[in-house]
Amino acid sequence: MNKILCVILAGGRGSRFGSPLKFLTHVCGKPLIEKLLTDIEIVCRYTVIALSKRTLDAVHVCKNKHYIAECVETSGEDLVHDLALLLEMFPKPLLVVGADIYMTNNKILIDFIDRALKTEENVVTLVVNNDGEKLVGITLFKKSYGSWRNITYPKNSVMDIDDYDDLKRVERECHQF
Repeated sequence: MNKILCVILAGGRGSRFGSPLKFLTHVCGKPLIEKLLTDIEIVCRYTVIALSKRTLDAVHVCKNKHYIAECVETSGEDLVHDLALLLEMFPKPLLVVGADIYMTNNKILIDFIDRALKTEENVVTLVVNNDGEKLVGITLFKKSYGSWRNITYPKNSVMDIDDYDDLKRVERECHQF
């Protein structure tokens, strides 16, 4: 598989969690963003972390010697605005991942990218089956807009940490692996 360009969205408000820097929270012994960067490097030839004014205090994550990442600043106005800007800036295919994502096994990402690139749809989103499909914040854009498809994975294979209950659930999961 050819590696692709990846963008991590790390400029949100974090209002449900209580901090825009929730991706710096330690999960399973290390900051969530560090685990995410390690997990996605298997599919990413280069990673860009999109920060905003609210999260610029985390710019140090782009200076870590264990992975290659560049930080860019977006307005942080809202997800749609920032995503539109990033989709305009970067070539496709482009993997966009929320900074608050925890994967139990990064091989899911390999499978997702492989399956997504084989579909006819332009936008492919990874969802998990939590008694119904739930978006988790991982999307492959082959074009900036157009036809859309979901690819579903099992419950708890990929988790989106929105609040402290989600963080507790992830902590329980990581101790099982």
